[in-house]
Amino acid sequence: LLALVPSLFATTTVAQAASPSFDCAKATHDVEKLICKDAELASLDNSLSSLYHTLMKNISAAEQKTLKTEQRGWVKGRDDCWKASDMRSCVAGEYRARINELKDR
Repeated sequence: LLALVPSLFATTTVAQAASPSFDCAKATHDVEKLICKDAELASLDNSLSSLYHTLMKNISAAEQKTLKTEQRGWVKGRDDCWKASDMRSCVAGEYRARINELKDR
């Protein structure tokens, strides 16, 4: 019975591996698919999403428009990580940089 326990936890971990802020069933880009399979990247995505939505609630309409435009540009840049020799490191770095950028606002 004890021999079964680790495999149960492994299965649970894999099942919970990634649930980012977006619907993985609609993931189309390689970067989105990677985020859906990677728990750390999914966590970074959730952190960024939470920070972004908090900021959006606390800024003026004009600032919201600017932030939305910036965020769309950032997503395009993140998605360009498919070209990187180490796509995962590129994506993680993009998330960390964007989170730090938004924290400074």
